[in-house]
Formats: sequence, structure tokens, C-alpha cells
Amino acid sequence: FCRNHVLSNMLRIFIAAALLALGAEAFAPAAGASRVGASRAVASRATSVMGTFVEDLKFKRYFNRFTFKTFSECIVKAGMEEDFAKNTYTLFVPTDAAFEELGAAALDAMSKEQLQAMIKYHMLEGTVEGPAFRLDHGKLLTTVQGGTLLVDADGKTAYVNDAKIETYDVKTDEGTFHIIDWVNQPK
Repeated sequence: FCRNHVLSNMLRIFIAAALLALGAEAFAPAAGASRVGASRAVASRATSVMGTFVEDLKFKRYFNRFTFKTFSECIVKAGMEEDFAKNTYTLFVPTDAAFEELGAAALDAMSKEQLQAMIKYHMLEGTVEGPAFRLDHGKLLTTVQGGTLLVDADGKTAYVNDAKIETYDVKTDEGTFHIIDWVNQPK
């Protein structure tokens, strides 16, 4: 009994030391894990990732539920991989689920120029973080494509045109992106 008790105490000490070494943030709930109040919680802390937009969107899964392989493939198909290294941009990135709603046939039918216009319609010049617009109902954001995105916000949830913003302020080496649930099309 005494030996088991000593081993049990040693295990507790080891686990406590490991938790201290990892820090409390490693065990904090993932941003966007809960839909209730997620907009406020996510907007208050940015998430940093390393790599180019194309690499990050192609290979990473965000908040254990969002993937962006289709948007990454659109960037490559449009020949825009190098464009992001030339300037700092903010993107509104539709999830793969958003592209599924658009449909593969509609996406395949888009020409290179149409893909470029669609991607640029999801891009803003510079860094535009969530707090700069997420509470500004009626604000217009000018896109790189030349059109505008209308912010529709009620203080808890924000939309840009028809797309709900799921998560704000994900940082990459080439800029910031916000996760949206719909593919906006230039008008």
C-alpha cells in the first residue's frame, strides 16, 4: 500500500509539473467552440498561424472544424499565389462547406478571370481586424475587386453580404483572415 501511495503522489506531482510547463492556455477552450457568445470571445483574442495563405488554407484545420482546401485551390487555379506576398491583405475565407453549397459544377464552370474576381471580392487591402467592423451595422468595406461588402451586425452576430462571420482575426504570415460560411459573389 505504501509503495502504491508513493507512486500515486509522484504521478500527481509529474502531472502538475507538466500542466505548469504547458501553461493554462493550452487547455483553454478553442475559439469558436461554442456558438453562444462566440463572436465576442473570438474577437478579443487573435489566433496566429505560420505560413502563406495558400499553405495555411490548404493544409490546416482551424478550431477543429473549419477547412479551406477549396478556397486554396481557387487561388492556385486563378494564378494568384504570389499576389499575397506583395502586400498585406485581409481575407474573408469561405469554408469548404460554403463551397459545397455553391456546388462543384458552378465552381468548375468559373473561368480564371471569374475566379480572380471572386477571390478579390473576398479581399481587403491591409489589416482589418474584427473590432474595426463587427459592430458597425451598415458599414461598407471596399474589396480589392472594387466592389463593397455590406456589414450587417446586431451586436452578437455579423454578416458580410450573405456570409455569416464564424471567426475573426486569424493571423498568417501574409495577413489576417476571417472565417465565413458563404461564398459571396461580385455583383
